[in-house]
Amino acid sequence: MIPPSLSLVLICVWGIWTSGFAADCGERQRELDGRCCDLCPPGKHVKNFCSEHQQTVCTSCTEGFYSDQYHIFNTCEECQSCQEYAENCTQTTNAKCSCRHGFLCSNSVCSKCEENKCVTGEVVKRTDKNTSNGVTEYSYQCEPSCPDTEYFDVKVNTCKPRLRCSLFGLAERFPGNKTHNSVCEGAGSPERHEYGGDHTYMILSICFILLSLTLLVLLFYVCMKKLRKHKQSDKPTDFVTVSTNISEFHLSKEESGLQLIIQDGSKCSNSFCDLHMEKV
Repeated sequence: MIPPSLSLVLICVWGIWTSGFAADCGERQRELDGRCCDLCPPGKHVKNFCSEHQQTVCTSCTEGFYSDQYHIFNTCEECQSCQEYAENCTQTTNAKCSCRHGFLCSNSVCSKCEENKCVTGEVVKRTDKNTSNGVTEYSYQCEPSCPDTEYFDVKVNTCKPRLRCSLFGLAERFPGNKTHNSVCEGAGSPERHEYGGDHTYMILSICFILLSLTLLVLLFYVCMKKLRKHKQSDKPTDFVTVSTNISEFHLSKEESGLQLIIQDGSKCSNSFCDLHMEKV
């Protein structure tokens, strides 16, 4: 019978010997049945294990399977299936998945997809559920993009405060929601002027002002033109030369004689002219 102390020594020696033997295997080898067997490289798997007479025989992975590291297995791993492929599977890499527009990945490798049920004005909040085989499952819920006192403006893609009609002494026609501002009663509702006012309203106002100015300028021009014409017509007439040549007029003998007397009136005295006029 072997003493217990001797048995313990033998066990220690055997462990040191086997570990030393295994340590002699190369970086890309594995000890099997006391032999250092070569590992198959990525893209291949073991066809025949190493034996006393030959080293490990490897063969390429078939379509739909891959291996991405050195190993000693006789099969490759199966490529994952996807709703849509971000990258296709190869012999050395697994496929990378993605989801169509409007869908979300259900796990960390995106091998499954679920519909995104959130609407405009809501954001998706993801929660990690459980993990198995290195894959984490996801769950989703929708939450408002903005606080209760604000709404999501789609045009500028940001949150804005909702209009408070009571501050303007107006009744509330529409309380507002996740994507629309509040609407107040009355034609002069302040929401027209909120955050710079309605663009259409501003453009129409500017056009009206420009048109009014144009009409005023045109009216002023017409008035000034008429005023100038009126001033020109009021100016005194320049000296007009009147012809006294009797030959230019067809007069009777009596008119011609009287005309001669009038012309020569300046050459006679007053008494003589009066006497001459009586004889005529």
